[in-house]
Amino acid sequence: MPILHRLPNCKIEMRTRDHRPAHVHVLFSDGRDVLVYLDSLRTIARQPVRASEIATALKWIAERTSELTAKFEELQQ
Repeated sequence: MPILHRLPNCKIEMRTRDHRPAHVHVLFSDGRDVLVYLDSLRTIARQPVRASEIATALKWIAERTSELTAKFEELQQ
């Protein structure tokens, strides 16, 4: 699982041979995991996450969606 970026409250990673559509995982230090779909930046969280907690991660992802999508495709082969 490549860690793509570390932030003070979370890390952003991508998993090999993961399900589609292309997405990343935002993992918080307390164990919460948020999926962020790269085509829409839609988030899926099993546990509550405040918008302010994930805002910096979403900004970082939004600035790199095309390169992250290419990386996702590379890891699925």
